[in-house]
Amino acid sequence: MNKNKQASSNDNQRGLTAIELLIALAAVAVVILITVPGASMLIEHYRLKSTSSDLVSGLFLARAEAINRASTVRVCPSENGRSCRTDGDWSKGWLVYSDGNGDEVVQDIELLEAFAAPNERVHIVASGAAKKTAAFTPAGLVRDNGAAKGEFILCYGESNGSKAIQIDPDGWVSLVPTDGQACRTG
Repeated sequence: MNKNKQASSNDNQRGLTAIELLIALAAVAVVILITVPGASMLIEHYRLKSTSSDLVSGLFLARAEAINRASTVRVCPSENGRSCRTDGDWSKGWLVYSDGNGDEVVQDIELLEAFAAPNERVHIVASGAAKKTAAFTPAGLVRDNGAAKGEFILCYGESNGSKAIQIDPDGWVSLVPTDGQACRTG
């Protein structure tokens, strides 16, 4: 009889009570509320970092190829990876091409590398000598739009997250600090 009583008490302790279940769900909810905002900020950071790395890589490639080829190499916004956009929208992707004949048109033989569009929440605003295209000669960045320098501001959605890339008149490319103000106003 003692064995039946023990078996019966083991049967009663197989599940969670409603209170225990609610406490467990509340704990999971608190953990999710704490981690999700941090995770989205981390994703934003890495998307901006990835896009800025790709853009800097394209600009470095253009500068190096201009020096190696002793001719103009351009970086321009491109949606299809085969031709340049004329509206200055860098958010759709960009390409690097050698413009040895100076016609500012991408021929298949001139294409060096095409970069796909970044995440749809990343927006790129270009200004100065890089507004519509960044052209490098062996001597440096080509003056354009009345400016000797070029700048790219990379913004993530409506947040304050941003990165800035500058090209000086000698063609040197660098990441510079930004406070995100250009993203909020631009």
